[in-house]
Amino acid sequence: MDTTRRRFLTQGAILVAGGIVSACDKDNAKPVAETTFETPAVPPTTPPVTPTVELPIELPPVVPEATMKSMAGTRVLNGGWTFQDAKNVPEIIPAGDISKADYSAEQWQTAAVPGTVLTSMVNNGVYPEPLYRQIVTALIPDTLKDSDYWYRAAIEIPVLEAGQRFWLRFDGINYLADIWLNGQSVGRIEGAFKRGYFDVTDIIKDKPGQNAFLAVKIYKLEFTEGPLLPSFKSGVTRGGRNGGKTGTTLRNGPTFFCVAGWDWVPTIPDRCIGIWQPVYSFTTGALRITDVRIDPVIADDLTSADLAIHVTVVNHGGSEKAGVVSGRIGDIEFKHAIELPTDGQTKTVTLTSTDLPQLLLKNPKLWWPNGYGDPYLYPVSIRVNVGDTTSDVRELKYGIRKIQYVRPRGANNDLGITINNLPILVMGGNWDLDEALKRVPRERIFNAVRLHRDANLNLIRNWNGQSTSKDFFEACDEYGILVWQDFFYSTEGDWASGAYNVERYLDNVRDVITNYRNHASILLWCGGNEGKPNNQKLVDGLDKLVTELDPRRECLTSSAGDTNEQYAGTKLDGYSSGGPYHWVTPQSLFSKVSSDSSTPFHNEMGSYSIPTLEFVQSMLPEQSWQCPDDYWADRDINANGGNGNGSSGGGIFGATANRYGKLTNLADFVRKAQLMNYECIKAIYEAHAVNFGPITPTVTSTSTGVIMWMSHPAQPSFVWQMYSYDLEQHSSFFAVKNGSKRVNVVMNAQTRIVSVVNQSAERVKGSVDISVYNLDGSLVVRTVQNVSPVPAASAVKIIDIGAKIAAATSAVCFVSLKFSNSVGQLLAENFYWYQKGNADKDYTSMETMPLAAPSIAARKVEEKDGNAKIAVTVENPGTAIAVMVHLQLFDRKTNKRILPAFFSDNYLNLLPGVKREVTIEVPLQEGVTYDFGVRVDGFNFGPDAKLDASGSVPVVRNENALAIAPCPGITFNNCAAPQ
Repeated sequence: MDTTRRRFLTQGAILVAGGIVSACDKDNAKPVAETTFETPAVPPTTPPVTPTVELPIELPPVVPEATMKSMAGTRVLNGGWTFQDAKNVPEIIPAGDISKADYSAEQWQTAAVPGTVLTSMVNNGVYPEPLYRQIVTALIPDTLKDSDYWYRAAIEIPVLEAGQRFWLRFDGINYLADIWLNGQSVGRIEGAFKRGYFDVTDIIKDKPGQNAFLAVKIYKLEFTEGPLLPSFKSGVTRGGRNGGKTGTTLRNGPTFFCVAGWDWVPTIPDRCIGIWQPVYSFTTGALRITDVRIDPVIADDLTSADLAIHVTVVNHGGSEKAGVVSGRIGDIEFKHAIELPTDGQTKTVTLTSTDLPQLLLKNPKLWWPNGYGDPYLYPVSIRVNVGDTTSDVRELKYGIRKIQYVRPRGANNDLGITINNLPILVMGGNWDLDEALKRVPRERIFNAVRLHRDANLNLIRNWNGQSTSKDFFEACDEYGILVWQDFFYSTEGDWASGAYNVERYLDNVRDVITNYRNHASILLWCGGNEGKPNNQKLVDGLDKLVTELDPRRECLTSSAGDTNEQYAGTKLDGYSSGGPYHWVTPQSLFSKVSSDSSTPFHNEMGSYSIPTLEFVQSMLPEQSWQCPDDYWADRDINANGGNGNGSSGGGIFGATANRYGKLTNLADFVRKAQLMNYECIKAIYEAHAVNFGPITPTVTSTSTGVIMWMSHPAQPSFVWQMYSYDLEQHSSFFAVKNGSKRVNVVMNAQTRIVSVVNQSAERVKGSVDISVYNLDGSLVVRTVQNVSPVPAASAVKIIDIGAKIAAATSAVCFVSLKFSNSVGQLLAENFYWYQKGNADKDYTSMETMPLAAPSIAARKVEEKDGNAKIAVTVENPGTAIAVMVHLQLFDRKTNKRILPAFFSDNYLNLLPGVKREVTIEVPLQEGVTYDFGVRVDGFNFGPDAKLDASGSVPVVRNENALAIAPCPGITFNNCAAPQ
């Protein structure tokens, strides 16, 4: 085998999504975790055609196959756990004794598994919820990180059949663990991203139907330091340092090093140690499947996929074993005999179309990223049988898609993604840590990934691999979200320059690649964050692992650059992080992303992102609402100098007041911040969209992708998010959704040129209706511009409207763009407010706009499949333009927001005479009933709005958000606040 690194940059690839249903793995089983959430159903499809085989005229009589017995099964072990600080367990007790039946653990606390030490303590009431109305480092002692912890649980032992094996499986612990069962050592796990499989048959075989006792000692991190403290007055986030005061936490390697403290998450006192992923027991027969890998070749024209299926089997039977590997892909079935002559032998069987013609799929259904087609997943079942008994089985899903990674640009080979022969403009979000305390039930993960789909994104960058779990990848598979999968080093600390735990790091990398390479969603592997480590062992080791385990995928050295120093292949260019990370004008963003840019792919660009007033009030104590203080700092207000006192950043309060007028109180700040969110974050995506397309002799560089910093929050926050920690969508979400539409009409804020963007696979044509309005709602000018066919995967400039904007009589005007096809069907529309003099700086005159009086009614339209749907009709019958009309669903019994709730649209901008229909989908919870209501606010929402308060879903004013009068005796952000 060629040992040089093979990147296969333009070949077809087929990838598996899912995992083991029984026996060895449980990745695709439902339910796995303790949740009622259901994975979205695979859409109905036409099954592949089985190759025709000529049959004799006389068929032999059909003999039904004997019913197969099965030795394979799985049980989740997430209940009944207790834990104790190891300091409270006498050292004179041998470790193994803690897993004996007669050990007394009566004084131990109930443990959350999966969960962390701090999660358990919060659940037990030792500490209150630390992420709301608290300063984490002031509430909880940082000494939690300095202890090891014991976990203990009783597990039921099944009655085993002759030859049946009993196993334990740990999907993830943090950071190191030793495991005992019934007084005997079972094994050890090292690193947060390493799974553990343990055959414990010999320990429990004489105790059928009884309880065995499992004890796990979780060891603290090897490198830690004190916490980073919030300080609002400093203007910088947590001492101005990411990863701790010195960054020593990063020396540990494969762990959640960000919880040492980053500019978007506080220092978490236990550093998220514990059993953070589920624990299982499972059974197999003598033959166990340890790996399934599907590795095909896809025809250039996508008309066939030639599958090679690799199945690795281990013999645990004590003697020679013969079996049959069989499988099903859709309606295609196959079988192959296998022999393992000795106990402990591992054998990989490779099945190809040479021997099994049915593995050559004709016209396969393809997996497409979100917005380009169906993310189709084939159901796959692989089993190994011994005689009439199933010894082990895997059930999974896989998606077929062809990937190319290179976009040539002169002498450069840019990172540019083509999927199924269609160039893709990556529209992504950085997902840092799923949750600060690792409280990540399957339902929450799926809801968050769904929001990425609904926002028209097609990629998530899993920053530093801090969210590695099967639920995350399965959700991305189902929703068509590509994954840029980082590993666990960052230039923020000093670990990358040393030789600390390199082998442990690489061992965890191996485990992640092996366990998750079969997911259709994973686009590429990336070593880590923002720079190559000085330790060459890491670079070489990662490259070798990808070459060995997954050579068809691209592997980047880091998110800031590719080195490709040791291996054959193509060094990729044209991508970088680097921000901006604070608010900037849309004009600045369009200037940064231009047709001569040397960085076609920006993987980190972001802004502060203020949530709704109700969420802000929920996460801060009331005394801090009008007086920003350290509570605000612990919720990231200082990120990049965001409060205006630091050395960098836009200064949240000053920038908002300078652009939209003096801030009278918290409600006024949130009201104006929604405009700030919307225009900046929408421009991040639109600036790349108008620069999308092929390179030509006159266009030297075009955009290949952008990834917002960040899309998903790990805690309640003021920055870098497109929805709140509780999954409420504020204006940033709809900015992303409207800026990332596959077919769009966009005004360049720098040049005032209108472009039609076509990210689809088909050309589009029609006309653009362009209207410019004054602040009072009067029409300045309207024109219709015909649009010649716009090719697939490109953007075309249509018209310069600078002169039309200059014709406005108000200092700020509104621009409405509507793109329709030749039969009048609306394909895309867009809306802007813009300063007449092109300065893109002063919008304070918007405060003088006439108040709008929209008419709004809501009704419940259906309740089925565990969801309720509510329809809201919003119409603007007056002459004033209604800006950023915000709908919020709430429960009239409690007055609380109903979450999650998925809105088809929100923060509506309505011209006179325009009507909108908004659909709200609400997942219903068993035993929970809602009295639905809708409350409304907006930038210029007037008292004469006509709200239907008597319908089945009443509509009312959001008086809380509309109360923008100054607070008596208090000037917002200029008052004495407790420190």
